[in-house]
Amino acid sequence: MAIKAPNLTFDRIQAARARSSLEDEIAQERAAALGRAGRALARAVAALDDRTRNEDRETLLLDAAEKAQGYFIQREMLGIRDHSEIIREYEIPSAVIGRIGIMRRVHSRTHH
Repeated sequence: MAIKAPNLTFDRIQAARARSSLEDEIAQERAAALGRAGRALARAVAALDDRTRNEDRETLLLDAAEKAQGYFIQREMLGIRDHSEIIREYEIPSAVIGRIGIMRRVHSRTHH
């Protein structure tokens, strides 16, 4: 009676297909995340010009800076380091760029 070796080629093909499928799913999620971050940035920049909003301008600038930072990080995770084209395309004001990385002050309430 002959003992047959397992079909390693078949196992490798299945593993490669699973990896490929997973890689495709990851790429799709990265693209979706980048799209969400871009839309959030566009809304935040547009809010700067919306005179009907009652929010403080500094709050709007910090919000836009936060969204820009998030979008830049998403791009950097994809290996895209140059953001100059995005700054022009989204018309991100220098006042926003200058606030990237600034953390908002959290107001805490102390009870006596």
